[in-house]
Amino acid sequence: MLSVSLLLTIMAIGLVDSINPALFVAQFYLLTTPRPAGRILSYIAGVLLVNFVGGVLILAGARALVGDVIAGMSLTAFYGLHLAAGVALLLFGLWLRVDTPGAVAVHKPRSLHPWHTFVLGMVVMLNEITSALPYFVAIERITTAQMDTGSNLLALLVYNAVFSLPLFAFLGLMLALRERFADRLERINAWINHYLPRLLKYGSIALGAGLTISSVVALLAG
Repeated sequence: MLSVSLLLTIMAIGLVDSINPALFVAQFYLLTTPRPAGRILSYIAGVLLVNFVGGVLILAGARALVGDVIAGMSLTAFYGLHLAAGVALLLFGLWLRVDTPGAVAVHKPRSLHPWHTFVLGMVVMLNEITSALPYFVAIERITTAQMDTGSNLLALLVYNAVFSLPLFAFLGLMLALRERFADRLERINAWINHYLPRLLKYGSIALGAGLTISSVVALLAG
């Protein structure tokens, strides 16, 4: 069963993982096109399809690989695994560069047909596999919880729902503000290119430090 603590952890990691400038840059390009709502929805659908199916495949492989090991694992080894995940996330945040000048490259679809923007979302998400460590950490937490299939799928759905919130939020702002939002699109895009990498970096550091500290406390407490 999906516990409250695991649910909150997954949501926190999903929020950190959602701060990905490449996803927003592609979406903002679509915002500049005529009647963009349908294209943006298909783009988000492509992003979520790759993220969710990829998560299911990775989780299935992880369960098959370590399921028997986890079943016989001591509490010390269990929290040691969580400690390793926290340290990995912390190191990822420390490794992530945010001082490189220049904007994130814009991925453009072959055309503005919703099918092509759907494929664009899939391509952008596949290209961002190198920054998917937060997702891997979340899957590790889900795997070690040893839940049934329904709870595992629910956990992945919750993660992807949180992951997609900023994408839907910008679409909502566009629909609500329209002209004012379009006029400020360039400034918002510049803000995203400058600040979102920093939010991802320091969010990963904070989350990794939190997981590391909680695991160390649990290990010391025996």
